[in-house]
Amino acid sequence: MNALNMKATSSTARRAACTALLILPLIMNAQLDRSKPPVPAQPPAVHVGEHKTFTLPNGLRVIVVENRKLSLVSVQVRFDMFPIVQKKHANAIELMDELLAAGTAKHSKADIDERIDRMGAQLATGPEGVYASVLSKHLSAMLPLFADVVRNPAFPEQEFQSARQRMTSEVKQRKDDPSAIAEAVGRAAIFSKSHPYGEIATTKSLGTLQREQAAACHAKFFRPEIGYLVFVGDINEKEAKALAKSHFGDWKPSQRYVVVHEDGTQTLDGFGEVRFLDKPRVPSGPRRVVMVDRPGAAQSIIRIGFPLNLHPKDNRALAAQVMNTILGGGVFNARLMQNLREDKGWTYGCYANLESDRFNGYFTASASVRTAVTDSAVAEMMKELERMRTTKVTTEELDLAKQFMAGSFGRNLEDPRTIARFALNTYLNELPKDHYSTYLKRLDAITSDDVQAAAEAFLHPDNAVILVVGDKNKLQARLAPLSWNQGQPVMELDADGDRYVETFEPVRDRTAEQVIERHLEAIGGRAAIARIKDMRMGLSTEMAGTPVEVMQWYGPDGLFRSQAKANGAVIQEEIFDGQRGLRRNAMGTVELEDHDLAEVRFNGHPVPELHYAKEVERATLSGRTSIDGKPVLKVHMVLFAGGTVGDYFDEQSGLKLRRVELRSRRAAHGDHHGL
Repeated sequence: MNALNMKATSSTARRAACTALLILPLIMNAQLDRSKPPVPAQPPAVHVGEHKTFTLPNGLRVIVVENRKLSLVSVQVRFDMFPIVQKKHANAIELMDELLAAGTAKHSKADIDERIDRMGAQLATGPEGVYASVLSKHLSAMLPLFADVVRNPAFPEQEFQSARQRMTSEVKQRKDDPSAIAEAVGRAAIFSKSHPYGEIATTKSLGTLQREQAAACHAKFFRPEIGYLVFVGDINEKEAKALAKSHFGDWKPSQRYVVVHEDGTQTLDGFGEVRFLDKPRVPSGPRRVVMVDRPGAAQSIIRIGFPLNLHPKDNRALAAQVMNTILGGGVFNARLMQNLREDKGWTYGCYANLESDRFNGYFTASASVRTAVTDSAVAEMMKELERMRTTKVTTEELDLAKQFMAGSFGRNLEDPRTIARFALNTYLNELPKDHYSTYLKRLDAITSDDVQAAAEAFLHPDNAVILVVGDKNKLQARLAPLSWNQGQPVMELDADGDRYVETFEPVRDRTAEQVIERHLEAIGGRAAIARIKDMRMGLSTEMAGTPVEVMQWYGPDGLFRSQAKANGAVIQEEIFDGQRGLRRNAMGTVELEDHDLAEVRFNGHPVPELHYAKEVERATLSGRTSIDGKPVLKVHMVLFAGGTVGDYFDEQSGLKLRRVELRSRRAAHGDHHGL
């Protein structure tokens, strides 16, 4: 073929190719019916890598995952530990973890560290076991040291003192870290401090710990019959069996058991009294608000949560995770994120976390927001929890959540350690053998009805604990309407999760009556105040993101009227004619009685301090404290009508800065919905 013919042929071929490209879309359009959505593909089959398992005569179960891609082996010993309430020795188990690699009978801490470094290995300890990673050529040299750390920690006294001091410093630093406070106090508020997951280490509890308690925890929980030895990497079953028998085969179970006494209490030798978790905690009680005060804080940390009885083997657990993903579990299009960040611009992120746990699960939703919008953010978060329960998710939301979860699952399969983790979880949580191999198929089958059913079963906004770490002075009154705890709408806790107790400097040069009298003088004196016959007071605030205006009218002889409006509509009105009182709201009109009537009578004066002689049974001067750095005097009063009032007076000016009331109220549960 000559050059001319070659050129012509090439040109013809190009024209033919272009013609084919032009015709191809027409053919495709003729074959596709675009009026119908494409049929979704079947979820791909999941091939979870194989693992081998065998059990030593002492009960230690061995799991082997062979992977020859890299000349590395990771080895882990994990123990099936049941949670206990450590009581006065809280954090003893965590202290044991700190000391596992701090020395054995054969090796000092320096010797252990030097040997691990020489082999280029890694060694890490945790409260439930020990983990190491090493080149396969050094495995036989590393494993005796690894086994010695697991089986024979010596808990040297010097290392114990150093570890306890480090933990004490961390506890002290927690008081200055709002995020650490929210984490620790949040768990205590959700579970209570009498629950293993709610215990908080304090400087006091750490001060009582001795090395004997750490040793007792090791003897109790590091036992072969409840242990799992896991090999992953460049090792086969035969090699693993030889190493396991050589270094763990002669390990005998400890004889140290918990002693149950006639009165039902339990003690652990060398430790003292303990209590095992007998049943999971579940959501209970009315919605309540707890606060940890951070005076002057520009931001608040919000944690909304409640405990759950949700076991990993529960057949609703996967639907619950899909529900949580849609609500706030990691995708940017999650409802909480879209509401508080994209729509309102109140936060960089708002997330939800739902944990299934074989002992006690839980749910939390969290965000960090400006102080000014804290109550509004809480209200919106609660609204999203309720909307998830009452409104079905859209197809788009469901598909996005499934894709996100499927992608995360697929990426995890790339790591051979995942195979071992899956095997370990299967044994610990008593899961079906095909739990992970059928994951994508079960995920694909979840419907919007399944998601809503999971929300109804596992979201409990009416029983939630709302924790706010922020400025109490600015937030307490605004958070109170979000609580359904009528006795104490907002409970203040300290950084250790205990009820906040004010401390006062004694003041002995004046009485409560003199402090009140000085206040009256500072605002004009009794004679001038007595001439006030009527007064109108206007207040404006924001509750749950809604502007609220309150107008109060004070007349002679205790006549009083109060009207609250939200967005211009009256939501509540109270009237007192000197003898009888009425309250009107969305629930109807009721006549005030007992404590409610006494409350209106007490507050129905423009200057109530002028009438304390008639209303206050006893007034005492608690002492001197501070508010925003100013010295103040607190007067504590017990009322004839029941309840107490605490008034705080600026020591220099005599003016009243704050009032805290604690009263028995009979307001209907529904009243809080109205606010």
